[in-house]
Amino acid sequence: MVLHDGAGRATTEGERLKHVNELYASERFAHFPLEIEMTKSPTILTRRSIFRAGATLAVAATATPLFSRASAWAEDARQPRAEPVNGDGFYRFKIGDFQATVISDGYGPVPVRPVLVMNASEAEVAPVLKANFMQPVIQITTNMLVVDTGRERILVDNGFGEKLGPTFGSFPGLDPNLQRAGITPESIDLVVTSHGHLDHIGGLATKSGALAFPKAQFVFVDTEWNYWTGSRYESEVNGSPMPDPFKKGTIIAARENLPLVADRSRFVKQGGEITSGVHFIGAPGHSPSHAAILFASGNEQFVYMGDIAHNPVTSLQHPEWTPVFDYDPAQAIKSRKAILDRVATDRVMVLGCHFPFPGIGHVVRHDPAYRWEAAQWAW
Repeated sequence: MVLHDGAGRATTEGERLKHVNELYASERFAHFPLEIEMTKSPTILTRRSIFRAGATLAVAATATPLFSRASAWAEDARQPRAEPVNGDGFYRFKIGDFQATVISDGYGPVPVRPVLVMNASEAEVAPVLKANFMQPVIQITTNMLVVDTGRERILVDNGFGEKLGPTFGSFPGLDPNLQRAGITPESIDLVVTSHGHLDHIGGLATKSGALAFPKAQFVFVDTEWNYWTGSRYESEVNGSPMPDPFKKGTIIAARENLPLVADRSRFVKQGGEITSGVHFIGAPGHSPSHAAILFASGNEQFVYMGDIAHNPVTSLQHPEWTPVFDYDPAQAIKSRKAILDRVATDRVMVLGCHFPFPGIGHVVRHDPAYRWEAAQWAW
């Protein structure tokens, strides 16, 4: 297949891919030290634990009356262009009695190798891409989540913010897409963080240094907070194989954003309760104390997977493949397999932060691994 570059020169798809891979390999990557001291997390999701937590949370959630905050949120939803039609950067759905909205932070191009898969050869990856109608360079999205419980409006993670240049795609999109969905930053009561990477804490503050969610409280896993406010993260990020701009942005986001929210934050043990109906689930490896988040309302459960899986093909069909962003690849693989196994067994709907928008659906067992069933889009 013959393509043309920006100057009108003819080039083959193979030459274009070679150029992309050479660019990433030569300018943005270093070898990943496979043995890194890791902050251990004691909680990995099990079938019994997810049901036990869900049953307890469901009782608590249904026993609490809806407060007056709900009427204020209804006012938000009546803003222009905020009718309950999905699309244009947001997608609404229900988790039991909770109203949930996926909010896009944007999208950008990413080479599957070596970014999403760094531990498999091109010969191994190419037939998988072909079988799934995927190109060697794909568009990846960043999906955040807002959940209205009737007591609190919760934002889970907050995107890149203004800490990554336009070279990497169309970011950030969280604020304009919140506005399109009729959700004002001032209406966010609780900001929950799954882990401390750039695309999950970069949006805590504006470029001027003001809090992006001025009335919110902030919640972190205690050991994840300790890592990203400690003395080790900068040298370890710099020694990772992440692209250089992501290294720089991740370090700056931790250094600049976390101190701004320190006095408005509370810290929860891994696996602990965040608020009624919401729990952390331990999933370490992608970062030292990376966590998924479990929501339970009525008889329904929903798991925000964070970065336990980055792509529905590479992460589910080959959970042993690891992206360059995993802090401890071996531990990340263990966590990925554990979470995928449990949500598949229990048929729990999930959100993949970097799955094609809106990123919600089900993980289905497909020997010897899994496959993705996206939720049916509802307008």
